[in-house]
Amino acid sequence: MYRGIRYRKGFGVHSPFVFNLITKVIEEKCSYYSFYDIELLRKQLLFREGEITYPDRQNKGKRKTRSIGEIVKRESIRPKHGALLFRLTNYFKSKNILQIGTTMGLSTLYLTSYATGLRCIALENVPEFATIARQAFAKEGRNPVDLRIGNYKDLLPQALNDINSLDFVFFNTLYEQHNNLWLFNECMKYAHNDTVFVFEGIKASRKMRELWEEICACPEVTVTLDLYSLGIVLFNKKLHKRDYIVYF
Repeated sequence: MYRGIRYRKGFGVHSPFVFNLITKVIEEKCSYYSFYDIELLRKQLLFREGEITYPDRQNKGKRKTRSIGEIVKRESIRPKHGALLFRLTNYFKSKNILQIGTTMGLSTLYLTSYATGLRCIALENVPEFATIARQAFAKEGRNPVDLRIGNYKDLLPQALNDINSLDFVFFNTLYEQHNNLWLFNECMKYAHNDTVFVFEGIKASRKMRELWEEICACPEVTVTLDLYSLGIVLFNKKLHKRDYIVYF
């Protein structure tokens, strides 16, 4: 069950681990060297000419056509959220990263820019988005990204087998509401004590809110942090089971 307290600047948090995570990562305001390059790429994409016709993920069987700039504006991760992904992978020194849903690839760049020598498998079910993402990786990527295109339920088993042990998973799967619990359960089989899961859009719909409640109640999960639009999930068995709501 959710606790009604919203924690800010770590006040009221008794766990030193969670206190440091809130004050040194979630609420940190420092801008890192990679942010400028990624946001410059975003600006270039916003003004890029051309249109893309792609599947309407809210209306199955239909397609929609939008300019590349409009798609980037609607679909790409917000700079604030991207910066948090960077800080989280940097803080936990995540080496084996899985992303489910890349859209334009900007979130992938944030996930993989804190150091070299990282391994990232990125799954994308919209081929038109994957084309743009691949170009973004070629231009700004510090690490090679293994981009795989197709249905997530088809791609995930092989990706998990290839990566073997998950340090960090970003579920950018707002439009996969019918599959999200399955995706979570499959990834959890490859989680370890220091694994971090991050979910985008945990309050975006009733189904996403229900998913988040199920994740919080999962016995294998020890700590969750509800940032309203993002959710962070930890599996560290040294931590007492608790759900935090944090200003972000």
